[in-house]
Amino acid sequence: MITPRFAVRQDHANVFVTIFAAHIRAQALEFDVDEYQFKFFASPYYLRLTFPGKVVEDESSTASLDASTGQISVTLAKQTPGEYFENLDLLSSLLATKRQRDHGLPNTTAADRKARPLIEDIVEGNAAASCTSEEQLAILQDEDFDWEISQTPISGDNDTSLLLTNVAYGFNNQYTGILAHAHDCGNDINVVPDPERMTIDQRRANRIATEDAKFDESYYIDNYINDEDILSLIRYKTRFFKILRGIQKAKAGVIRTDLPATRPASCAHEEQPTDGIELPQLSEAVEAWAEFTDKESAAMLDLPRKTHLVSDHQSIYLGLVDILFAYSLDHRINLGDSTVESPWTIGAVSSTLSTLEQFSALRPTIVACFRRALAYPLYRNWDLCEKVLEDVYVLFKLGLRAILKVLLDIKLMFDHHDAYYVYSKLYLDDYCVWLQTSATDKAIKSLAHKLHHFELEKDELGWHLEDFEDLALQTSESEGEEVESNEALADFGSSLPVPADHQELEHASGCLSEIVIPGSSSAIANDGQEASGAIKKKPLIEILD
Repeated sequence: MITPRFAVRQDHANVFVTIFAAHIRAQALEFDVDEYQFKFFASPYYLRLTFPGKVVEDESSTASLDASTGQISVTLAKQTPGEYFENLDLLSSLLATKRQRDHGLPNTTAADRKARPLIEDIVEGNAAASCTSEEQLAILQDEDFDWEISQTPISGDNDTSLLLTNVAYGFNNQYTGILAHAHDCGNDINVVPDPERMTIDQRRANRIATEDAKFDESYYIDNYINDEDILSLIRYKTRFFKILRGIQKAKAGVIRTDLPATRPASCAHEEQPTDGIELPQLSEAVEAWAEFTDKESAAMLDLPRKTHLVSDHQSIYLGLVDILFAYSLDHRINLGDSTVESPWTIGAVSSTLSTLEQFSALRPTIVACFRRALAYPLYRNWDLCEKVLEDVYVLFKLGLRAILKVLLDIKLMFDHHDAYYVYSKLYLDDYCVWLQTSATDKAIKSLAHKLHHFELEKDELGWHLEDFEDLALQTSESEGEEVESNEALADFGSSLPVPADHQELEHASGCLSEIVIPGSSSAIANDGQEASGAIKKKPLIEILD
């Protein structure tokens, strides 16, 4: 069966479903409404939507078909008029069954949770198996949750059987075999020598070793001294920053539609917080940004229909931080645009994608982000890394919708690459589904709070960055002193008395202006004087002698 393209919107009393199904007849349409679910069938199309609230089919419900465009318009009445149905534009969530939604979403009732199956798959020997998925979600929803709690991953040394069979990787450790021939397919992102055999600890040790080998202190010093281009990148304000500022100003009641289109000249020196977006247009821009584009909606429709039984929620959230850091770095250094190199940059900087890393705490996650950002991309600067971390905070502050739009953008980049498309299957598809069905706003806000107050010292990277910076400053000062010395010598030389032979040469040079070239207009004008013998000028050759 084919899942047709569709869109959903609502008003105070109704839900409106628009379905696009070409080449069907009105007589073949079948509809079914059952509380939370709406079903549509017209061979070869089938659509089942699960709403967050109950709908009913009454006398106000209608359905119409435009045969010329294949557009079917369905109106369903809400059982409780005035109830607001959240996230109707998160299409993957609507396509899930009610049982899948109840299993994935955290805001279910106790009765719903009791109705779930009594047996769930867990990873034997994993510390995460000691608490249930609901307990982990409850912990993550706590705004005071400590993201620095350290967890011990499964060690390959404790289970020799892992060395004899393929290990799992990817989102929630659910894939094997996908990267078996990565090195033969032009995959320049993957740096794991044997992804099908190496355990988590082995992959982490290999990641740290490759980062140490890739770090170039000369490159870092050069970017530290010659930072003109980098400073312009740091000053750049991303569109996400502008949107967040607009939302904050709208909530504070600062945005007024009666303001003039241009500011007074006396205010020209003040900061322009909207950076090119006039204040009367800002609220409209914020609202337009929150809507998914047709391309994004189509990408969500193509996502797999699946439910995730996540064993380690914290690792999933931290992997999201890692991927968003890599995206934010590429977004900033390209001034908001993507290039043909963007997939490689994102993949190389992200430890999750390039080394199949699984993090257990926030600090090691940020340390890995900074290490790779100072070892791989074009610009390698500590201040730039700190600015990118602020960009990640902005994304988490904007919430699930902004993060989903970013992940869809990354997915579209990777989908169109001959070798990197495998990362959509390994991570991006699952992250896009998981964000719509299982991720919680409280966990996202908790991470935003931690990122906003996060501080990282340079010595935590293990590369003696401050020593290199001191060396760079000393070198710069020495070069500056040398330049000043040369300038002083030049000034001293200009103050010395001019030798006699030099004075004669200057006098000779000054007399050149008095020379009249024979045959010129001046010579013709002075013929009379030369004839009378009043002034007789020497030829040029005699002056130079």
